[in-house]
This record gives sequence, structure tokens and C-alpha cells, in this order.
Amino acid sequence: MNKLSEQVRQRFYGLIHRNPGWSLEEMAAEVHCSLAEADQACDALCAVGLLVPASSAPCGYVTVTPEAALTRLFSAEERQTAAHLQHLARIRGAVASLIGDYPRLHDERRESVEIETLPTPALVNAFLEDAGSTCNIRMRSMHPGGPPPEELMDDMLLRDKEMESRGIRVETLYSRRTAEVPYMAAYLTDAERIGREARTADYLPLRMILFDNDLAVLPIDPQDSSEGAFAIHGQALARSLHALYDYCWHTSVPVRPAPPQAAVGAELDSQDLVVVRMLADGVKDEAIARHLGISSRTLSRYMTCLMERLGVHTRFQAALRVAERGLLD
Repeated sequence: MNKLSEQVRQRFYGLIHRNPGWSLEEMAAEVHCSLAEADQACDALCAVGLLVPASSAPCGYVTVTPEAALTRLFSAEERQTAAHLQHLARIRGAVASLIGDYPRLHDERRESVEIETLPTPALVNAFLEDAGSTCNIRMRSMHPGGPPPEELMDDMLLRDKEMESRGIRVETLYSRRTAEVPYMAAYLTDAERIGREARTADYLPLRMILFDNDLAVLPIDPQDSSEGAFAIHGQALARSLHALYDYCWHTSVPVRPAPPQAAVGAELDSQDLVVVRMLADGVKDEAIARHLGISSRTLSRYMTCLMERLGVHTRFQAALRVAERGLLD
């Protein structure tokens, strides 16, 4: 099929070049193919620059020599490369401007700042995981965008709890609209119970995550997180970014607590408590279903009903809610 298609394209190119007065229908008849196949052949020739549309030609196209088509393709590639280099130059200029906009501290010593580029979201996430696991004192984050997906709430609570267990102080700033999303409001209420401090503001300048006193992670493009991030190592700039964070923190307001949940305890039977204990211990769904002697689908429906009764959005929140009332002891 591919070989035949190449032959058809070659014949159409020759016919259009030699017979500019023919219509596309006449050429299709000459090649013994359908009009749809003729259109496909012309589209393929246009894609590589061997044909260009021409309303004055009966067939709708005129030919371009292979040499000219190749020159145009190379020119287009060169333009794209030049645009990419200009984009990189703008990024370098933005970083230099960011560093220069903050006043130098009154210190005669020159302190070095190392900037590490993380060009993809996957690299950013891996870097943040490593930085969180090696954080010793505090982590501060600022999130001006929308809420993270609801399915990440359990992982976020587990990470908060792990950092709290290591004595790490965690502060977070969210936009007010994000904090008003029901599952985010529930997450922030639960996160504050285990030690995270959170506040909200109507406006936050950019996404920023600060680890201890010598590491900052900033977006390459504040409007597009898919462009990656810069990891900035060094106390000189980190101190200034902490000062910016302090300003945003002091002009923000505490998170409004989520609406009170229904009392937990009397409405839970022994099976409910067994399931919640297994969730708190990290037991997988398949093992819970086997323990109860039910199917995975039945367990899923059961868990949905249980979380509705507890007034929570995730399974970890369910375990946390029951634990707060001493029912897991």
C-alpha cells in the first residue's frame, strides 16, 4: 500500500508539472484512482513542499522543484531553531532580572547561586520528592493556580504526616478560590490537624516552593508549568525569596475550617471500624475485599457509602477522622 501510494504521488507530481491545464478529475482518471485518493496524494505532496495551492490552476495546484522545496524546508527549520534560541535568551534574561531585582544583602562576601534547570514536569516532580525527603527545618510553598486532582489528596496528607513526624515545619499558601473547593477545604482542615499551617490570599504572584534556607524552586514560565522549573541553590537568593514569602503570608488570611462533619462513632459498626483500621495500616483494596469475603466491586461501593457517612473525600481522610475520635485504639 505504501509503495503504491508513493507511485501515485510521483505520477500526480509529473501530471501536474506537464499538464497544468488538466483538472484534478482528469488526472485521477489518468492515474486510475478515485478523487479522494487524488486529494490525498496532493495533500502529501503539499506537506513536503512539492506542491503549492494555486486558485488559477484548473487542478488547484502548481509544482515546486525538489531543490526549491528542500530549501524551503531547511529555511523553516532554521526559523524554528532561531525562535527556540530567542526563547532561551528570554528565559536567561528573566532569571537575570529576577536576581537583579532583589537588593543585595549587606554582606561583603560574594555568595554563589547555582541555578539548575528542570525542563519537564517529570523532572520537577522527582526533584521535589528528593528535596522533601532531605528537608531538615521547614518547607514553604505558594500555589496561585487551581487545585491539584482530588485523587492526590491521600498522597498529600501522607506526605504532610511524614514531614510532621520528622519535625519539619510546613507552611502553604493557596488562592482563596482553590481553598473553597470542597475536597481542598477538607484536605486543608485535615492537614492543619496534623501540623501543616495554611493560609489563603486573593492573589499570589507565582508558584514557589522553598526548602530550608538554601533551596528555591520557581517556574520557568509562571503561566505554563509544563515548561519546567528552575532549582535555585544558595542562601543569597533564598533569603530574599523567604522575605517575599513572608510578605505574602502576612497579607493572607487563615484557612476557613471545612463545614463540621457529622459525629463519628455510633453510626459505625464493627465491620466499618475493621475496614478503617486496615486503611490506616495501608492494606490494599484486594486484601480488604478478601478479608471481608466480598468482590472488589462490592468493596468499592461499600467504601463510597462509608466515606459519605463520614463526610470525607478520600480513604486516608476517613482513617484520620476516625482516629481523631479514638476509635482506632
